Amino acid sequence: MQYRRRKRIESESSSSTSGLMMNLSLFIMLLAFFIVLNSISSYEESKMAKVQRSVELAFSSSAQRDDYSPSVTPDSVKSINNGDTFERLEVLFQSQIVSFKMSKSKSQGIMMVKVPYTKFSEAMLALDQKDLTKTPSRMEARGNFFLPTLVSLLRTNIDGAATRMEIYLNVEDNPAEMQNQTPRELNEVINKLGVFSSALEKQGIPQKLLNIGISEGNPKFVDLVFRKYVPFSPLKEGK
Repeated sequence: MQYRRRKRIESESSSSTSGLMMNLSLFIMLLAFFIVLNSISSYEESKMAKVQRSVELAFSSSAQRDDYSPSVTPDSVKSINNGDTFERLEVLFQSQIVSFKMSKSKSQGIMMVKVPYTKFSEAMLALDQKDLTKTPSRMEARGNFFLPTLVSLLRTNIDGAATRMEIYLNVEDNPAEMQNQTPRELNEVINKLGVFSSALEKQGIPQKLLNIGISEGNPKFVDLVFRKYVPFSPLKEGK
């Protein structure tokens, strides 16, 4: 009787040990399989950049441009003619400005852009510019096209209305105090605004779609505000 019990215990112990060894073998095989997969896989930075930008745009209302590598540069001609005005303006900045910060709210109909002054000035005042909205092919779109394309986009409709542009040049001190303390420096800033305003008006932008001003901030940057244009109505104002 004791002999049979001992045999049964030994048999159960042997089957338990063999089961454990089998599970361990399967685990080692799976581990080796994933190690091989990892060793032969490759990291494609361009694809990851697309995914990262998509996630950022999906979960945030703000977007900051990163330089595009040649393999992921969008077709400017197609992109500039698709989407609403804000989306087309974003493509324009991506195509012509090296770096900028942007935030927008479609529900409120407003988009704000902070751009380096030197880059904005170069894009606005460059010679021989083309209107990208009237350029049929990407080959013809090479060169500078910021100013005429900007004006064309502002004149187009967003939710049934044109888009108003506001340009604010920044100064380190309070503009009201500069009027009394350093009027010459303030006049220099006003002259810069006049140059931008003149360039836009020569390109055909209506005065009702343009507003310029001076604000206290970092003079290395220009603040731009784009908003849905709402015509002035004396009747509404009276109410």
